[in-house]
Amino acid sequence: MNAKTLKLLLAGEYICSVRYRLEFEQLNETAEREEVDAWLSALGMRLGRVGDEGAFFLAYDYISPKEITQVKNELLKFRDEYGPAVRMLDFIRQTDVSRIELSSGEYITLYELESAVAQSSTLEAHLKSMLGVISHASARNSIRDNLSKLLDHLAKDGYVVLANKDSGTYQVTGKIEQLYSVLQFLDEQKVIPDSEVDDLDEAEDDLVEQAQGNADKESLL
Repeated sequence: MNAKTLKLLLAGEYICSVRYRLEFEQLNETAEREEVDAWLSALGMRLGRVGDEGAFFLAYDYISPKEITQVKNELLKFRDEYGPAVRMLDFIRQTDVSRIELSSGEYITLYELESAVAQSSTLEAHLKSMLGVISHASARNSIRDNLSKLLDHLAKDGYVVLANKDSGTYQVTGKIEQLYSVLQFLDEQKVIPDSEVDDLDEAEDDLVEQAQGNADKESLL
């Protein structure tokens, strides 16, 4: 059993083929999963997974009323916890540099993002409107610098990894599927009160549609 895998799980990381390839491949082995599950069971936890082939993560082994309350409280803080990532990912989607969709394994290049924004006053204005949620972004920075900060912010949150520093290429990780799952769950189960649902911005609605599209596609496979 890989000690690093356990440390990553306990730290709340999502182990996917993009960000943690070795650990992901090991967890795909039945014997390794069983050993990890046996170790986690002593903590009242288990190995969870996003879908049948997605990222692995730490989950509760038993959901008691206490855990249910905790999860509901966390979901009610959705805007604060996930809001910045939702806005930034939807911005990337709107630039259309993502040829197919924002899904695990897809590549995003800084150069293409910069080109798309430089050619669209609407996208440039949109980027400026998000400077307050992008770590270290500033109105004094160039478009390229702020887009670089945006990608670095998403990398820090675990949604992308830097695949090639020289070309400024990033790769989407499996954690994005977890975000889609949360969005779809919130939309279907109406966890957020109606008063707050009415206030959901367009970015969240767009990614909910993306999440539903992904789910429909998986159901056909």
